[in-house]
Amino acid sequence: MGLFRKPLTTEESERQARYEASKSRLMELHTKASLLFYIDEIQSSDTAPQILVGEQVRGEFHPGTTLDIYDCEGLPVGHMTVGSMEEREVKLSVFEKGIRSYCTPEEVWDGYAPGQFLAVIPHTSPV
Repeated sequence: MGLFRKPLTTEESERQARYEASKSRLMELHTKASLLFYIDEIQSSDTAPQILVGEQVRGEFHPGTTLDIYDCEGLPVGHMTVGSMEEREVKLSVFEKGIRSYCTPEEVWDGYAPGQFLAVIPHTSPV
């Protein structure tokens, strides 16, 4: 960027405003959430239950835990209840291993997508 920049177009201004609003929502969700799970992939078949594979970042989930589902812009897109949770060791390289979390929702939903995250945001009581 040089000393002289052309002014933003209307489309660029709208995109910048959406980005700033998304960033603000995501920061607030990440600071307030007591439980967080990022979805990396969705495994589903006609014969097996739906499985969400990802990273459990904060908190501990147990079967029966209800979570809110957010998209990558921090907007709520649904709810889910954990049917089961499992962690598996995965080989990352010759020298490294990692842990992947597998979450099986109690209900099937076609709206899961990589990049979404599951969270529990505690309700604050009014002062």
